[in-house]
Amino acid sequence: MKLILCKILILWHVGQSTMAFHQVRVRPAVAAATRRSPRQESLQIQQSKQVLSRSSTKLYGLFSLNDEPPDDGYDLVVVGSGNGACGFLAKYLEQVDNHEQRVLVLEQGGNFFYTSDITHQLAWTKSYSEGDIFQLHNARTSNGTPIVSGRACTMGGGGSINYTMIHESSKWLARMLGHSEQYWDDLKHDLNQRFRRSDPTQRETPITNHIVKNVAAEGFTIDQDMIANIPSYQEDVDNQLIQFPTQFDMFGQRTNSGVSLVNWEDSRIELRTRVSVDELVFEPRDGQLSACVAMKIRQQSSKMEETIHVAKHGRVILCAGAASPRLLMPHRETLGNAAIGKFVNDHFAMPLGIYLSKKDLLLSPKDIYAPVFAIATWRAQERNYPHGKDTAVGFDFFSGQLQQLLYMTSHLYLAFLPNFIKSPMLNIPFLFFLTKNVVRGLVSSINVLITLLVGDVVFVSAIIKYNAASEGQYETDKDNRITLRWFDDDQDKRVAKDILKERLSLMEKLGQKPPKWLQFIYHSLTKIPFSASQVDEYVDHYSKNSLLSEQHMAGGCVFSDAADTGESSRQRTGLVHGSCNVHVADLSATHLPRVSPQMTAYLIGFHVASQLYGATAKDVP
Repeated sequence: MKLILCKILILWHVGQSTMAFHQVRVRPAVAAATRRSPRQESLQIQQSKQVLSRSSTKLYGLFSLNDEPPDDGYDLVVVGSGNGACGFLAKYLEQVDNHEQRVLVLEQGGNFFYTSDITHQLAWTKSYSEGDIFQLHNARTSNGTPIVSGRACTMGGGGSINYTMIHESSKWLARMLGHSEQYWDDLKHDLNQRFRRSDPTQRETPITNHIVKNVAAEGFTIDQDMIANIPSYQEDVDNQLIQFPTQFDMFGQRTNSGVSLVNWEDSRIELRTRVSVDELVFEPRDGQLSACVAMKIRQQSSKMEETIHVAKHGRVILCAGAASPRLLMPHRETLGNAAIGKFVNDHFAMPLGIYLSKKDLLLSPKDIYAPVFAIATWRAQERNYPHGKDTAVGFDFFSGQLQQLLYMTSHLYLAFLPNFIKSPMLNIPFLFFLTKNVVRGLVSSINVLITLLVGDVVFVSAIIKYNAASEGQYETDKDNRITLRWFDDDQDKRVAKDILKERLSLMEKLGQKPPKWLQFIYHSLTKIPFSASQVDEYVDHYSKNSLLSEQHMAGGCVFSDAADTGESSRQRTGLVHGSCNVHVADLSATHLPRVSPQMTAYLIGFHVASQLYGATAKDVP
């Protein structure tokens, strides 16, 4: 009986302690006059955990007693674990000798090591279109037309579902981010050699060789400018063909992505996945500047809320893609920084038709997304458009059996649904999940029918992508809307119509047009052209009904406007204007690159860490 009473008392004691702990972590927002300071919250949390510890109680998923930060918080908090974060952490861990530093990495998505599908090239097509790795922005045009614009939600970010390895030119980087062209060439060399990539022009598959040969025959110059076997966009070359390495090894394993750059077992790193950062907490410091002293986070599964504290001399590095400017938007007035949320853009993505590949070409699993990128430059002056901007139009190439090709791109075909279906889909994740699976089912059914009628053949297709002439912005509404100013400028239509009419013949060199009946069905459903006479109709329809982005959202915390370039003081690199300890180190720090921005994002993170810690690594407290 005594034993039973003792157990009851212990359980009551633990229950009271747990209630106290929940009151600290999950209490609703209160008025500023009655809100406890972060230091008071920290002390109360520590006291609650001491009680729990004495009770020998473990609350799995809430915290780990061995991983709790000291009273003064974390020395470095990195929000996000995508391309920018991987580049940043790789350089930071190398240059900072102080192993007493406590580094917290917060990731909204899952742990890369458990999302195993994305680590193998064959399964990549499946994971790319299934599960919760691929999510949608609430992106719309100025007049409210929905845009299917995706984002990667997983450890490794876009580098886990994309593998295009092409740098922007060093001239462009110097213009947008400061420093000299030579500086960026040197930084590329330092970063590129860590990927350990082989020459992409060697050991080409038959289909890759076929694409290269026919694109070159169209007047495209093969780019030979590579640093450690990773190419860069070439200025002043109107038509260029770039062969790039991928992140996969010869056995199809993703062994050379950005995640591989970081030693995640380093004792300084604490990685937490499936966690959302809901709010940054700022306090005045150093006169008119504000410091981020804490952030409120939430567990994805349990919805448990928690407050993370930043050490007095600590830094916050934002590498969360679209979430980086979104977290700063509520503090624009406090920071005196109206440029936060501005200069936002993404690439148009316009799918082209499917063509029958030559029967004698041997198909390899590596060819689903061919490691070839062609760029045609639209020159405004030459097109009698004197107030326009020169625009680089890229071609991505795909090949495979119809089932593979359509399955991988099935979520892209959501763009061809009516706008009244897409509009709520952007705000309701379940509706997106339901719709894309219905579309995938329809695509699979169509595939069976076409296979019966045409046979099991290999198809070739492509997507063109380019920058919109006008940049958009993040909105302050409750729906987290992003306004992309697509087709606000007539140049956007001009570019697509001119390039498609001139280069559609390239697709006919890569493969034969499908049968007339299949062309008719495909064109009727999507308006995708198979002849130059159908181009105007396709572009006009796309601009109003089938908007699709290339999932390359950039801007919102642009260097020079919203954040410091660090040219006057390297310790200010990426520092958000108005703050004394928040830096941006991802694609939100720049205007949209002209090529696939994955390597640019790695490079920005690498650059920020090189500047912040390169000269003073020994002096980091």
